[in-house]
Amino acid sequence: MSEQLMDTYRQRAEGFRSEKESLTRTLYYNSILRLICFIFFGWFLYTSFQKRFQGLEIGYAVLGLIAFLLFVIRASAIRKKTELLAQLININENEINLLNGKDSFLDDGSFFKTEKGFTADLTVFGKRSLFHTLNRAGSVSGKRSLSRQLANPSLDPATIQHYQSCIKELAGKITFRQSLLAHTLLLKEEEALAQLQSPLLQEHFSFVQKAPWLQLSRVWPIAGGFVIGYSVYKNSFSYVLALTLLGLLVLSPVFKKISQLYNHISKRGYLFTQYATCFQLIRNETMEHPYLLQKQQTIADAEEAFRKLARLMGVFDLRLSMLSFFINGLFLSDLLCAQAYLRWNKQYQPFIQSWFDTMGEIEALNSLATFHSNHPGFVFPEITEESLLIKATALGHPLMRENAAIVNDASIGSPAALHIITGSNMSGKSTFLRTVGLNIILAQTGAPVFAKKFLFKPVRLLTSFHHIDSLEESTSYFYAELKCLQEIIHSLNDPQPALVLLDEVMRGTNSKDKHDGTALLIRNLLDKHCLALIATHDTELGILSATHPAGIENHCFESEISANGLTFDFKMRDGVAQSKNATYLMRQMGIV
Repeated sequence: MSEQLMDTYRQRAEGFRSEKESLTRTLYYNSILRLICFIFFGWFLYTSFQKRFQGLEIGYAVLGLIAFLLFVIRASAIRKKTELLAQLININENEINLLNGKDSFLDDGSFFKTEKGFTADLTVFGKRSLFHTLNRAGSVSGKRSLSRQLANPSLDPATIQHYQSCIKELAGKITFRQSLLAHTLLLKEEEALAQLQSPLLQEHFSFVQKAPWLQLSRVWPIAGGFVIGYSVYKNSFSYVLALTLLGLLVLSPVFKKISQLYNHISKRGYLFTQYATCFQLIRNETMEHPYLLQKQQTIADAEEAFRKLARLMGVFDLRLSMLSFFINGLFLSDLLCAQAYLRWNKQYQPFIQSWFDTMGEIEALNSLATFHSNHPGFVFPEITEESLLIKATALGHPLMRENAAIVNDASIGSPAALHIITGSNMSGKSTFLRTVGLNIILAQTGAPVFAKKFLFKPVRLLTSFHHIDSLEESTSYFYAELKCLQEIIHSLNDPQPALVLLDEVMRGTNSKDKHDGTALLIRNLLDKHCLALIATHDTELGILSATHPAGIENHCFESEISANGLTFDFKMRDGVAQSKNATYLMRQMGIV
């Protein structure tokens, strides 16, 4: 199946590359024709001047200018199409790189990293993280939506099942998924989005909507048109200059306020057009699942709204050109644009946040759908609302290549809710904890998991893996760990069930203290409504299963020292680990 996927992405990349090369040639010929038209225009304009505008030369000059402008517009459209094709080529080459085990060029989510909690312990964000593997979002909204879903996996079975159905549907829409990603990658919104989404205080600019200014904005442009026509008729432009100066004088009391309004959306016409295109893609795609149809309905007016705003900005931005002196004086252009934007803002501002949230959610679903498409061997989990359990067959680490990952069966909560996992260094204990945790995150976002079968009840994730000293808080490594364990125990008072993953707890104290403290912690966890996996080197903790046979199971990972060296099979076994390798490794490294 991997080769089939590779072929699909190669064919798409080659198709887009061929189209891009064709457009590049077209752009070259367009440039030549544009130059010819400009020369044509210049020649006949010059000839027309020589003949004092007698004859047809001025008409030819106008035709040449029109043709030149049409070629300019066409060149702009070709460049935009070329940029889109370049992104589509990158997207498909990126999929090939990921299938070959290389890193994605897309955002790795480092911005969302935290110093503690399960997202830090399980490497949910950052380079080569779960986010980095999943992410197919180009917009700020899309990346935020995906990060929220990974940091707060759903606990509602109905929501998870809705997402599973949506992901299955979107997985078959590769053209839609890649087109939306390509268009969002073309967004240059990092600074603009927050400003666009922030509410505008209408009352701060209400003066331009009062009756005198409204009447003036209706009458003045008519007067400006009349004066221009009259001046042409009289062949005297003094009236135009007089009205221009008067218009600028009329605008002067409100010019500063209008500039503040302009700065709220200035010079972003291309961005608004690009947003409109993204909303158009989502709105026009044929969807079947009710949840997706509901999302389409949410953004029903978004495309039209942003196209209106883009057209408005095309006019408003003229205030930065050399023409601003005349268009403001003759037509009060700034006033008209300010009033138009206030009307737009009043009509659409209440919906902007929900529009972007919806687009972000679709991007997040696209990310998970691409993951499903790239891993057809992964399964969608079954959800149980009765017993608290996680039961998996052939469970593997979802960030590892399928043909290289070692898989293990797991049955937590059926019957024992707490598993003590022992093993020597590097044998696979921590990796197994991450395997379970990452697959739970995937399962609760509606995505498929690396397993042949997976049955579970949604749980909160509580982890304790890594801790660091804090000079600012004057806390040692050991105290930082105790604070984390305290938070976990307090959190377990919540009636919502949890999965607790603990990796080598109490490592900051002496062996006897560590053993006694860990044993007490385990007994405390047995009284909580949770499942727990505890990885440890302390094999003596295995005796706890004798006193709590219904609540605790022992599992282990072993290593083997032979003439060929130290080997691991990373297979989980029942019982307590027997092998040790610390002394062997120290000798091999010349430490002892």
